[in-house]
Amino acid sequence: MNITNEKKGDVCVVAVGGRLDGAGAPEVESHCRALIEGGNKNQLLDLAQVEYISSAGLRSLLVVAKQVKAAGGTLMLCNLSSMVSEVMEISGFDKILKIAADRHAAIAQFGG
Repeated sequence: MNITNEKKGDVCVVAVGGRLDGAGAPEVESHCRALIEGGNKNQLLDLAQVEYISSAGLRSLLVVAKQVKAAGGTLMLCNLSSMVSEVMEISGFDKILKIAADRHAAIAQFGG
């Protein structure tokens, strides 16, 4: 699991790479929680490098979304591969989570 982040205005862009599964999902969840605790309540998860997402990965995204919302912020996802996008659609998570085509579109939706 590879996780990096950078600030774009008041949005923290978190680039995730690898498998978002039982092994990697807790790492993403912990990373995002630490960002929230550091005052980064608006988070954009760039999933371009995510090769696979399991139910554990979906659960972690939901947990992060709830934590971000509780902090008064917004969570958005972008750059979903066709496989990840299909999992989001089948699971109905595309109706629950905010998803943008790419970073530029997502940052614009944040108002930046």
